[in-house]
Amino acid sequence: MSETKQPRAAFAGQCHAIILAGGSGTRLWPLSRNLLPKQLLVLGGELTLLQQTVTRVLDAFEPSRIWVVTNEEHVFEVRKQIAEIDSELEGQVLAEPLSRNTLPAIMLGLEKVASVDEKALAAVFPSDHLIRDNKAWTNDLVRASELAVEKRFVTFGVEPSKPETGYGYITLGREIGEGAFEVNGFVEKPELSTAEEFLRAGTHYWNSGMFLFRVKDFLRQVAKCQPELWDWWMAREESSMVQGYRDIPNISVDYGVVEKIDNIAVIRAGFDWDDLGSWEAMYRLGSKDENGNVIQGDVLAMDCRNSLLISEGGKLAAVGLDNMIMVQTRDATLSCPMDDVQSVRTVVDRLKSEGSKLVESHPTVVRPWGSYSVLEEGPHYKIKRIQVNPGARLSSQMHHHRSEHWVVVDGTAEVEVDREPRILVENQSVDIPKASQHRLANPGKVPLNIIEIQSGPYLEEDDIVRFDDVYGRVKK
Repeated sequence: MSETKQPRAAFAGQCHAIILAGGSGTRLWPLSRNLLPKQLLVLGGELTLLQQTVTRVLDAFEPSRIWVVTNEEHVFEVRKQIAEIDSELEGQVLAEPLSRNTLPAIMLGLEKVASVDEKALAAVFPSDHLIRDNKAWTNDLVRASELAVEKRFVTFGVEPSKPETGYGYITLGREIGEGAFEVNGFVEKPELSTAEEFLRAGTHYWNSGMFLFRVKDFLRQVAKCQPELWDWWMAREESSMVQGYRDIPNISVDYGVVEKIDNIAVIRAGFDWDDLGSWEAMYRLGSKDENGNVIQGDVLAMDCRNSLLISEGGKLAAVGLDNMIMVQTRDATLSCPMDDVQSVRTVVDRLKSEGSKLVESHPTVVRPWGSYSVLEEGPHYKIKRIQVNPGARLSSQMHHHRSEHWVVVDGTAEVEVDREPRILVENQSVDIPKASQHRLANPGKVPLNIIEIQSGPYLEEDDIVRFDDVYGRVKK
């Protein structure tokens, strides 16, 4: 657990932080997936991007004033990761029942803030950005809070260093203070020629996606600009806000509110910033060898230059590559020119249209009780390796369409089949007939590993009926 610092006096006690930790894991495919987006990955260093964000925010905010918004698919991993930084934050995680873009996620966080003080300030931070110089970042928050008190909606702009087509831009207006400007508009991911003109003219900043505002001012704009969302917000006292989530607009805060109001200010960021939005960014920020290559994992590079080579699967052998991206996982490989990395999103869209599972998850999937890895699958069968953490237990469940056979590899398994308990140790096995109620737990102090062989006409994860679950996953 890290030692948290006292927040800066300039906005201590009047500002809350909302960290957005959703995301679909498209731009850094195949390393990031829907079930494991980039903010939950370690992309250099020892901490995930989410953990880096939480550590930075704790330098400026008390844990009780930090809210982390994610979705049901990621909530257990998010809680686990932030608890490793500060255990007080584990109870500050809010889960959307399904992803509805940034504006509804912010509203979910603002419900908690408004319940404390609707006159408070709120700062919104993405969890998947790389920021260096935390002191400069905190200083900018102080400046932003001063503008927000004056009823301005404040965003943070990054002075561009190159013509970037993958970022949104902020059009600068009248200067209202040192390094602070009114905003004349927004430009979403321009063509290269337009980005080059922005760089020459010095009239635009990159949009960092971070905001600071007075809660009641923001809510007033939501009521004006998004009446459907406002109706959902106003009904929160009658029922939980997560109810009706499927029916609210899937809309970003930029498009839904920010681009529609006129009292916006932008502060020139005094810190280094990158949203790690492409493999080119990973290459640019990575540690390079004598040939200009960034290499991670089990890679053999021969006569390669200025390339990003990553392997999280088997041996990756690359010969004669120049200005290329090659990323290999156990089940997928991406290869493309460095200049064409924005096409990765198109690749993911194509895979989605084909119904590919490669956009959803890795072969190893993290669960609150441990993880499972798909070793092999084919028509009517699937083989998994399941690891259960010490003291953890899966839900009591049954399957309509499959039977299972479990073999203990190491550790001790507590198994219950149709309410009949038994203990299994290494090399012992048990059959789980179709439609039988069963449960698996690890009563020991070391991880439990089993091999699970599934057989049946339908083997997907949605063929689970839960009767009891210590993680609250039983549907009411």
